[in-house]
Amino acid sequence: MRTAIATELLLKGTVVEGDPQCDGGRDQTVRFIDFDHPEHNDFLIINQFRVDVPGGRTYIVPDIVLFVNGIPLVVIECKSPSATEPMAEGITQLRRYSNQREEIADDEGAERLFHYNQFLIATFFHAARVGTIGASYERYLEWKDTSPVPMAEVAASLGETKLSSQQILVAGMLRPAHLLDIIRNFTLFQQSDGKNIKIVGRYQQFRAVQEAVRRLQNGQTRRQNRENDQRGGIIWHTQGSGKSLTMVFLVRKLRTLAALRRLKVVIVTDRVDLEKQLSNTASLTNETVLRASNTEELKELLRQSSPDLIFATIQKYQQRDEDSADDSKAVLQYISNKRNPSDRKAAENSSSYNINPNIRRLVTETEQFPILNDSEDILVLVDEAHRTQASQLHANLMRALPNCAKIGFTGTPILVGDRKRTYEIFGEFIDSYTIQQSEADGATVPILYEGRTAEAEVADGRSLDQLFEDMFCDRTPEELAAIRAKYATEGNVLEAPKLIAAKAEDMLRHYIDSILPNGFKAQIVASSRLAAVRYQEAFVAAHQKLVAQLENFNPSQQSQNLETEFLTRIYPRIEQIKQLEFATVISSGHNDNPAWKQWSDKAKVEEYINRFKKPLVHTDSTKQDGLAFLIVKSMLLTGFDAPIEQVLYLDRSMQGHELLQAIARVNRTYSSKSCGFVVDYYGVARHLKKALAVYSAEDIQGALISLKDELPKLGDRHQRVLAVFQGQGIHDIADVNACIDLLRDMKTRADFVVKLKQFLESLDIVMPRPEALPYIRDAKILGYINKAAANLYRDFQLNLYGAGNKVRQLIDEYIVASGIDPQVPPISIMDADFESAVSARTSDRAKASEMEHAARYHISKNFQEDPAYYKKLSERLEDILEKFQDKWAELVEALRQFTQDLRQGRPEDETQLDPKTQAPFLGILVEEIGLDQELLKPELDKLAAITVEMVEHIRQEIRIVDFWRNAHAQNVLRGWIVRFLDDNDVISFSRQQAVSDRIVELAKALHARLTT
Repeated sequence: MRTAIATELLLKGTVVEGDPQCDGGRDQTVRFIDFDHPEHNDFLIINQFRVDVPGGRTYIVPDIVLFVNGIPLVVIECKSPSATEPMAEGITQLRRYSNQREEIADDEGAERLFHYNQFLIATFFHAARVGTIGASYERYLEWKDTSPVPMAEVAASLGETKLSSQQILVAGMLRPAHLLDIIRNFTLFQQSDGKNIKIVGRYQQFRAVQEAVRRLQNGQTRRQNRENDQRGGIIWHTQGSGKSLTMVFLVRKLRTLAALRRLKVVIVTDRVDLEKQLSNTASLTNETVLRASNTEELKELLRQSSPDLIFATIQKYQQRDEDSADDSKAVLQYISNKRNPSDRKAAENSSSYNINPNIRRLVTETEQFPILNDSEDILVLVDEAHRTQASQLHANLMRALPNCAKIGFTGTPILVGDRKRTYEIFGEFIDSYTIQQSEADGATVPILYEGRTAEAEVADGRSLDQLFEDMFCDRTPEELAAIRAKYATEGNVLEAPKLIAAKAEDMLRHYIDSILPNGFKAQIVASSRLAAVRYQEAFVAAHQKLVAQLENFNPSQQSQNLETEFLTRIYPRIEQIKQLEFATVISSGHNDNPAWKQWSDKAKVEEYINRFKKPLVHTDSTKQDGLAFLIVKSMLLTGFDAPIEQVLYLDRSMQGHELLQAIARVNRTYSSKSCGFVVDYYGVARHLKKALAVYSAEDIQGALISLKDELPKLGDRHQRVLAVFQGQGIHDIADVNACIDLLRDMKTRADFVVKLKQFLESLDIVMPRPEALPYIRDAKILGYINKAAANLYRDFQLNLYGAGNKVRQLIDEYIVASGIDPQVPPISIMDADFESAVSARTSDRAKASEMEHAARYHISKNFQEDPAYYKKLSERLEDILEKFQDKWAELVEALRQFTQDLRQGRPEDETQLDPKTQAPFLGILVEEIGLDQELLKPELDKLAAITVEMVEHIRQEIRIVDFWRNAHAQNVLRGWIVRFLDDNDVISFSRQQAVSDRIVELAKALHARLTT
């Protein structure tokens, strides 16, 4: 990836041979940017910066390019707020300019401009978003803070009471010192979907690091305070918002500050990928990450006084299943309680985390650390600082490092009961970024939950609860209740093969009907490792059964019942359904069934994880994978990042941190992913208040939203899109022609498409549930109106990009049935069937509208190839529309004649010049000197002769290889044209340069014609 290499050059500089007369000729490092002194750099902004596309036949013109020392680091595309979809249009243009549109095979941009690019900005003042090279639409996000400069201070300096999104982004990111800080300390690269993607820190990460640095520089040490160190605190950034990367950014920032680079940094975490990022960070400052793989190594590293980066891993409690007996090799391990009884006093009971209470921690009273280093120049960073697992090691570290500064990171809220203790250890909050803020920003997607314990049916029509009762049909109701109470949480019932088979079948059907159409994947949380293995077998059996049903199903038969309707809905995806695969991921145990090894072998597990992260469908078959389900007990419920996962099927008890961390598996953003789902087969959601009672309501607001709560939103969004038409007197959208005519206004179209997409997003979430049925008719009609208006007005921003496949399929089928093929672009005025298409319109008004907008589009599309001619045609069109306003029959006849003239193109005239290659140049000269009056024949003949000579010279010049990439050759041609016009006394001196530029632009547009 060129941008990765270029970014490394910017950060590290390059080595050049030294001057023999200086420093003995030793090699010297040359820096391209002075990061330590922003004022020493040259900052340049260029408006409308033109860059030729390779081959020279066209070019791109980004609105704004920001240069630092002549290097283009930021590209900005500005759009009018009145455009139909200004943000999508701006992002599309940036992706086109940088050749990042995968759906376009040919080069359409100028990649060279983006080799050194750090980030891209799309803005229309009211909203401004930033992304990196290759980022998809949903990865472009707002920058919502001007920190470390207060928002009020920025507003006052601009004379504003409230800042716009654009003003906040500019003040937060593009202030010279901020820009260089972001490039130096908040930019990195990660592997994702087989690509090396660029990541730029987000505003909450930038803000948190700035405040952490301020405290480390200005806070009192323990000796100064005489009680506690005041240099640290807590950073709470909700899961999925980049908390671990904030640690990386903080370490990078520390190493660039003279006052703080002396710090020894000790990182306590369970994230192996974090170690890799920190290793990359260390390489920027020629450091090495020192990894303590056991307690003795950690002690030795802590004793040393050097400013090292020390990585101390702990055993993540979710990363081992409690019913397995294998030990870990991390600094902190879990062991059985079958040890010296005195050891148990310091071991912390973990039943509050739903962990087997027999599991204890290795750190005991007899293993307390002595004071190893009393220096103040030590910073301890604790990942997931809320965990009791980490706190045991943490207590030892605090004993060993009594004067260190401490910063705790957490992805879940601090427990209400633990807040006082946590504050005492770390200090007050440095920064917080809540679940609700993350969802509002689009950094994560909201999570909807649905309980299916009672409603779900098995093949024979019984509910899952009924199946449970049938399995114990010989018991009394009291005994059944006792069995549920005694065994349900301990696994005996939840491991029952029949119950697992019934749930697996229901999960598979739910997945295929609700999740598969949009191409996402699923994770199942089972009650035990045995249950996880049985689930895999049950899914394979349910899959085989369903495929057999589909192969024997006749989709054309009349729908007779819910089962027939279900099979009819999913039948079009039969080939994709056949490719689905299922895998279990569990930890290994000493006494496991040998058959389980395929699910616990480390190499196999890694393979399953990598396969699962690939999309189900990809244009390159080597980059897709049908592994759609991962079944786990406790593994992969924290730290596992697979954005393609949309649904978590929950079949065991969870509460507190474990519940919040598990459901966050589905909150990552991904293309066309509007939300994540938690489908509850255990009943956790029914007792959600109790499961999350350990948190304050404010902290967990938005953590889980009932699917039922989406229904009022669906109704509200439905009314909002209807109001676009009802507010203008169209009370029934079945009057589609009136609706389409209303959308003639660009602002109305912009309002309509935004509200339509919101409505369809909610509808796609609720489908195929019966609650969606009342909205299906209107969705189809509105989808038809959208497509018909897009075709009529040639407005390609009127698209349903980002809408879910369920609702798109519904609308596409309706549009096709109504006579429009969504895959076929609007008919061109040059098409042989154009007149037939016009005649097919049912009214004169509709016919006139079709011809008007087809003509407008044709003129705008071809304007650059003959600007003088098409300018006259545009003026003629406006005259016709004004003359025959509301006289539809007469307007149709006038437009029919006009479109016929348009289709014939520029006619030959008395000059006998070639209409395709010479006449366009003559048009520019006539336009420049005609002064809106007809030229006499002698004058016209003179101009024609001059044009022939000029065009012949232009032909010869532009045949030079790579002429349009050769700026010098182009300037030579411009100079020749100026002298030629002056020698022939054609254009006044003041206009010669401008006319020369116009002629060269026209030559570029006509390159293919002129050189063949």
